[in-house]
Amino acid sequence: MKLHRALRTIFFVTAIFPSLALSADLSNPLNLMFVSDAEENFIDVIDLRSREVVARIETKYPVDDLVATPFAPVLIYTNIERNLVSLYDLREQRLAMEVELPMSPRHMVLDPSGSKIGFSDSKDGGFVLLSAYSGSILFELEDFPPSRDVLFDPNEIEIFYTNSATGSVGMIDSNLRQTWEMQVAESVGQALSAPSRSLDGRYVYLANEDTGDVYSINKFSKVVHSSFNIGNAPVRPYTTPEGGFLYMIDKVSGRFMSVEQNRFEQFIDTEIGPDIDLVTVGRFDRINLFMSTENRNYYLFDNYTQRLVESGKFEDEPLETLGSIDGRTAFVAFRDSPSIAFVDLESNEIKYIEATKNGAGAFAIGMSNNVCH
Repeated sequence: MKLHRALRTIFFVTAIFPSLALSADLSNPLNLMFVSDAEENFIDVIDLRSREVVARIETKYPVDDLVATPFAPVLIYTNIERNLVSLYDLREQRLAMEVELPMSPRHMVLDPSGSKIGFSDSKDGGFVLLSAYSGSILFELEDFPPSRDVLFDPNEIEIFYTNSATGSVGMIDSNLRQTWEMQVAESVGQALSAPSRSLDGRYVYLANEDTGDVYSINKFSKVVHSSFNIGNAPVRPYTTPEGGFLYMIDKVSGRFMSVEQNRFEQFIDTEIGPDIDLVTVGRFDRINLFMSTENRNYYLFDNYTQRLVESGKFEDEPLETLGSIDGRTAFVAFRDSPSIAFVDLESNEIKYIEATKNGAGAFAIGMSNNVCH
């Protein structure tokens, strides 16, 4: 496939709130949250300190996904239909560039340094590594298999992915621009989750959605180090922010298994609630907020005392959740409700702020404690 791309510098785009357009300081993404509307072409910008919408950015097309670079004032958002990536200058509050990719940007992952973005497509395949600052395509892999979110190693050289067609976990060497794969599933064609990793990058984790197995792969020896059968519908494995535990959840039964990562010894094996597929973990890997994209239920679970602290219902069904960098707050966006929930993971208090008009299409913060995904 021949590379076709266009880099086009576009005119300034201001927020549609005239009083907020250039009065709000958007230069530090660490203080901001970005929420795109599910139906209309705009992104609301929320100040995490004042907990209010301080700007509204108009976009030319619907926003399918977005990320903010933590150490530079750059907001990146995508439109899958047009294979389009837009780079927005938060300091100048203008659309700086549009990049047309040679593939569909169905999945977008920011690397640990915040300087590069990996794009993959679970439908038609293809991979692109893009500079988050210059908007230049660093390289592309035309024959890359259909894959979900990729996973950056801490060294930023190795990029992991899963290939369900071959039942394999794969690795892109970004220096050599070559791929390597290792079969982990018993049969080809079994659905594999996107990979996760341990905090130190030694182990890569993925779930087999057909068998219920979760694999732990030693990155250096390239062997399956351990495996766990969690149930009928395992969600993507999750590594806690402090790096102490590997979380595994069965979406059907609500089974929750926590494994200590150094010796891979079981720490918790209990049932929380059905349909859980989202989790945010508080500081010191203690309080866990579990929820589902299919119902309004939420559960606060204490990892140390191994008991349920509180449960309840959100105003609507969640779309996604992120944790604050200090681990004190979980942010929850809703697909059909024009609000964001701020959940205090220490006091268990929930507050809602208004944002968007029709619910969230995507949301991001400058830096989250959600790690290794």
